[in-house]
Amino acid sequence: MMQHLTNDQLIDYIHGALKPADDATVLTHLESCTHCSDEYATEVRVSEILREHAAREEREMPSTIKANVWELIRQAQPSYGQRLRAWLRPAYLVPAAAVIAVAAYFGPTYLGHHGSPTLIDAAYYLQDHAAINGSVPFGDRSEAAPAEFQSNLSADQTASIAVPVAYDANGPQH
Repeated sequence: MMQHLTNDQLIDYIHGALKPADDATVLTHLESCTHCSDEYATEVRVSEILREHAAREEREMPSTIKANVWELIRQAQPSYGQRLRAWLRPAYLVPAAAVIAVAAYFGPTYLGHHGSPTLIDAAYYLQDHAAINGSVPFGDRSEAAPAEFQSNLSADQTASIAVPVAYDANGPQH
């Protein structure tokens, strides 16, 4: 046979503070032991009396004390350590770290810092191309004509002249 239950075990059982296995053991014992069942009923009645007394004696805190407490709470400034701990919480730290990482990755490219590729305007390339084409003697846009042909023939006669020259990668072939 099991020993009788202690007052601490009964109080913990009443308040649901026992582990499930211990709770089941106490329930089984209470069902079989009249002495412990009487003690359990007494403890339940004492708990009810204490709750009723606390409810009757409960007083409202004076409004002046409440106002002073709330004023002190509003005036209280957290220390620098508390502020730092608040900012190091994951809710603030993770997004801040993400922003810093993105800025470190993309920042030099868009801000033009040293070591980043220099962006050149497309107009530079167009002006360079025009300058090179203007200096090529036989280019399409060259100002200089490679040669001028003069002929005594009429336009009809010039159109009927055929020149048997073939071109390939190595130059003209006769």
